[in-house]
Amino acid sequence: MQTVLAVEEEDTFKNKGQNTGCQSENKTMNSQRKDIDGGYAWVVCVACFAIEVIGGCINTSVGVITPAILEEVDDDLVKVSWVGSTLLGTFTMCGPLAGIIQDKIGNRWTGILGGILMFLGLTAASFCRTVTGLILTFGVITGLGCGLATNVSGVAPSNYFKKRLPVAYGICVTGSALALLAVGPLTIQLLEMYTLSGTLLIWGAIAFNVCLAGALIRPSSILKQEESMSKDLAHQDDTEEICEAQGDPTMKTQSQYNALIVEDTTDKFEQNDENRCSPANSHRSVAENSPGNSNETAESLLEDNSHLATENSRSRIIPQCANVFCSNGFFFYLLSLIFWALGDAACMVHLPYYAELKGSTPAQSANLFTVMGVPAMFSGLLTGFAASDPAIGSIILHVGLQGMSGVSLLLLPVLSHTYSLQMIFSVLYGAYGQGSFTLVSPICIELISRSKLAIGYGVCSFCMGIGNMVGPPIASLIYESTGVYDFTFLFAGACFIISAFFALCIPLSKKPA
Repeated sequence: MQTVLAVEEEDTFKNKGQNTGCQSENKTMNSQRKDIDGGYAWVVCVACFAIEVIGGCINTSVGVITPAILEEVDDDLVKVSWVGSTLLGTFTMCGPLAGIIQDKIGNRWTGILGGILMFLGLTAASFCRTVTGLILTFGVITGLGCGLATNVSGVAPSNYFKKRLPVAYGICVTGSALALLAVGPLTIQLLEMYTLSGTLLIWGAIAFNVCLAGALIRPSSILKQEESMSKDLAHQDDTEEICEAQGDPTMKTQSQYNALIVEDTTDKFEQNDENRCSPANSHRSVAENSPGNSNETAESLLEDNSHLATENSRSRIIPQCANVFCSNGFFFYLLSLIFWALGDAACMVHLPYYAELKGSTPAQSANLFTVMGVPAMFSGLLTGFAASDPAIGSIILHVGLQGMSGVSLLLLPVLSHTYSLQMIFSVLYGAYGQGSFTLVSPICIELISRSKLAIGYGVCSFCMGIGNMVGPPIASLIYESTGVYDFTFLFAGACFIISAFFALCIPLSKKPA
């Protein structure tokens, strides 16, 4: 009798221990779940917003700094334009590298590394007195740091937001619009007080704050677990294909068994506390997932043939990449990004100098970016809210914004004779030209899925880098060969129209949901 009572007490103690452990696990899961679309997710959103503000200031300052470089360093416009185009090109073309680094070390350390490179590049640029030195420091090193940091702000919100993802991206992109408000007056004031060297040194100190913002972006454990489950399922598919090819039914059975385990784990992950923590379910879960129920023979066969799965996955890397980037309309989106960047870089680098040639003062030409930033802030937010509506497609929004931006650039030669007309152009371009930045990540997720966002966003940045790299020099060559600066902005407007055309081709090759 005493033995029976002792066994019953031991079973009761075990059940209490299992329930206590399950309840503590549920509390952890619930606290982590609160960080999706709320809680710490907004801290990450604010950190990404800060990164966008600082990165946007550095990138937008190129147009304001270019006249200072012409005065203090070299008066060759084509040669000096390579400084800004190198910064913008490196900033965006390092996207694939930034995506790989992000996968290896995570969002937090990638952001910190980007802040360090921005600080080092701008500090070194303050001591340079040649265009070549500025290209290497201000262009390459600073651009690489901006690319790493901005890739973090483009990917990190997707780890914390699901339903409110477009709104989160709208808030982050608003940081770039805020940079447009501040960069013109601040940079002009710094240039007047400290010349080019002191201005770059102060910008380096400001850029070092990216490290602090990056430190706030902690990993999201919930979405990490879900991503790990999806990778396990993908691995089971590869293993099952090998089993079918070898005709081994034992391995195929084990592959199906493992897939069921992963699916069962995913189902349990979504259950409520009571269903998961009841003693009956706890005993059943232990029984179902115990090692004794697994097929030891199949496991040994899987270990022996693991190298075959690795070779099979390696041999399919190129076809998989081609399938991802050349199907579902993503290739047309990349072409749209290239022409968008061509037009945008040509406009942002040459606008201040163009305004000065039309009779505006340096302070007035710099204030055009400030005027541009006000509608850009509202454009980013409104675009994010509009993209959250399932009835409004992100691609249609992208087409409309690109088309209207092209029209505003085509009208610039008419709107450039007085400073008031130039401000009208800045309002139009700020309203339409900046909203598309909000849509880059949502469109990537729509076309290539969330699991490939880091690499996909990097490829998008690389394609935009091509346009940013060659856009300003092409615009400079058009001006020098024709002697008419208006043709530069007609070229930029045509690039936006072509970008809208390629975006219209996306639904033609997009796979049905």
